[in-house]
Amino acid sequence: MQEFIASLEAELLQLDTVEFWLAFTVVSVLSLWSFRHMYHRYHSARVIENVPTAKIRSAAQGYVELIGTTRMMEGPVIVSPLTSTVCVWFRYKIEEKVTRRIGNKRSTHWNVVKQQTSEELFMLEDETGRCVIDPDDADVITEKRSWYKHDIVPSRRYTEELILQNFPLYAIGLFKTVANVEHQKFRQDVSHLLREWKNNDPNQLVDRYDSDKDGKVSPQEWEQARTDAQRQVKLKNGHREKMEELSVLKSSPHKDQTFILSTEPEAILINRYKRRALLSLIGFLASGSLAVWALNVRLGM
Repeated sequence: MQEFIASLEAELLQLDTVEFWLAFTVVSVLSLWSFRHMYHRYHSARVIENVPTAKIRSAAQGYVELIGTTRMMEGPVIVSPLTSTVCVWFRYKIEEKVTRRIGNKRSTHWNVVKQQTSEELFMLEDETGRCVIDPDDADVITEKRSWYKHDIVPSRRYTEELILQNFPLYAIGLFKTVANVEHQKFRQDVSHLLREWKNNDPNQLVDRYDSDKDGKVSPQEWEQARTDAQRQVKLKNGHREKMEELSVLKSSPHKDQTFILSTEPEAILINRYKRRALLSLIGFLASGSLAVWALNVRLGM
């Protein structure tokens, strides 16, 4: 062990100034990143422990914890593009295996080819009522399934996460009851129409909105498509107002109020966050100690 440390010190002293400070900065940033994640994960565990479970019908306006069963909203069925599984929420990622040679060494990593996260609204139901779940910006924890295809070049890895319909769900976030829910249905219709345009004839979508003729629809050009979709939905529905009381659970603007959706029970979820916090703490201590030790060796302290 002493020989290993001595050789590491020798290599550290041989680095030129730019290389040393670059490595020191990377390790220091990693340490700060680990500390931030440690705080966030431990704080989330404490929040879950301290916030009592409410019933949808009697839940107070504000930050609440709900436990219920997922339900599909009226309208188009949500289907995961990767496996065509009907669900209320999905997230998937497709990666390609990339191998590079540097001298006699070979390194392999997975490069993301495509990924997507569902933004569709769905319902949460308990024995007292229902509320809409807006999953944007949620920390979603559910079973992750991965598989590989080695019969193509390069090899691909597929990862999919799903929240199925009629499935138990833990949720904690900002609970708000609104009198006019037309904007929720309106958003859903616009999203469905944009998905239809994209899936049915992507070339026509590019021809229509690719104003700079670069062969793809940029985020700015996509906003024009969204505006046209909103106009078409308004014309189709006559922009009718539907007045009914409906509650929505969504992301809170306060950073300390974590928005979590989980198919795991509350007790397991708390242990998961605490375990991740412990790993982040270990990473913080290890990288921080390494940075301080390297600085001492370099400066001869």
